[in-house]
Amino acid sequence: MAYFNTCFKFGFGVIAALALTPNANAQSLSFTDAYNQMYNENSSLKAVHKQDEAVKFTAKSFKGLRYPSINAYALGVAFDRSLGFDLNPIRNGAAGLLQLPNPDVLGDWQVPITKKEMAFAGFNALWPIFTGGKINAAVKAGAIESEIAEKDVVGTQNRLITELAERYFQVKLADEAFLVRKQVLKGMEKHLYDATKLEENGIIAPVEKLLANVAVSEANREVLAAEKDKALARVALANTLEMNGIDETLTTDFFTAIDVQPLDFYKKSAIENFPELQKIALQKDLADQGVKLKQAIYYPNVVAFGQTTLLHNDPIGLGLLDSSKQRPWMVGVGVTYNLFSGLKGQNELKAAKATRESVDFLEAKAKKDVATLVEKVYQALQKSEDEISNLKVQEELATELLRVRNLAFIEGLATTTDVVDAENNLSGVKLLILNAKFAYTVSLATLLELSGQSNEFLKYTN
Repeated sequence: MAYFNTCFKFGFGVIAALALTPNANAQSLSFTDAYNQMYNENSSLKAVHKQDEAVKFTAKSFKGLRYPSINAYALGVAFDRSLGFDLNPIRNGAAGLLQLPNPDVLGDWQVPITKKEMAFAGFNALWPIFTGGKINAAVKAGAIESEIAEKDVVGTQNRLITELAERYFQVKLADEAFLVRKQVLKGMEKHLYDATKLEENGIIAPVEKLLANVAVSEANREVLAAEKDKALARVALANTLEMNGIDETLTTDFFTAIDVQPLDFYKKSAIENFPELQKIALQKDLADQGVKLKQAIYYPNVVAFGQTTLLHNDPIGLGLLDSSKQRPWMVGVGVTYNLFSGLKGQNELKAAKATRESVDFLEAKAKKDVATLVEKVYQALQKSEDEISNLKVQEELATELLRVRNLAFIEGLATTTDVVDAENNLSGVKLLILNAKFAYTVSLATLLELSGQSNEFLKYTN
């Protein structure tokens, strides 16, 4: 019989353990999985990629300005009558002077200009040979715009990594805070059980049990609030990932005490690699091309052109063009030079130079702002790390204090208020640690974004 009881307990224990073990097939979501989902599905990222594609095609279109433009043309016109000059009155006058009885002997003096129907078809070409640098400036400006669009893509990717870090670990924070609240509720329920037993035995006053009841109610309220925070955090993460909802278990834990580089390293990296600063540097180059474009007003434009008529119906009607034999063509070179335009060009050039100078000031200010922001985030990162280290010591003390207060309460040497205060103190320290870990993670992601190294963040989450 003893053997049977032992086997029964063992079998029941195995079944219970299997029942409590998480499903091996349960869905999970690591930070890397979340990043891949975001990279493939996020609409903001898709939009900026399409904008980059559009700018690249526009830049390629500017290169076409260097080549001749060749066009085919065709023209057909019908008039209600032939066009020409009627010189018969002059003929009649001449016949009178010559004393001719019939002016018709001099023939018909109507000179046709065109037939009633005119038709042409052929090709023409126009090729800019020299434009004072306008085409070169346009092509280079297009290439710079393309580089700016690329920086927009990188900047958006980096910003989304920071956003993902914030929202992913916000869910992690909400999940961990929920567990802390549940632990508090469990502790309060145990305390209520102890208080009930002690009150029934007359060891403590009834008010102590009432206070324990209130503590359970308050802990339950905090659990419900934490559960709502969990749901809201998952909605925000789902929005970043372009998913309908997040039911998966997040498997990437908080990480701290990363071996970060000195502050000057991140400041230097930000000046060199932060996409927004890189865009300002490119804006300077773009402004330079704007100046060159406006300087072109001081140079002539030289254009080569040509045209050939392949098909026609001898529209003049004098046999000058025989559609079966003649293919008239012409080539030439044209030069234009603006002599006066009301000082429009000169003022536009001054405006372009002023724009170029303004970008210099914007760049200097932006560099200072970014350096200041890097230092601020760096200090916040170190502050969070220090807080975690110090709070760990407080957690040990709070844990021991709660244990002692619970024992003291059972012995009748402590009140419910003492136990509740100790429980809340411990949970408060745990929540502060979680918030410090969250702040550390977000600060690290922000620091890497500012220094143009957001992809490094992915290494810490693997």
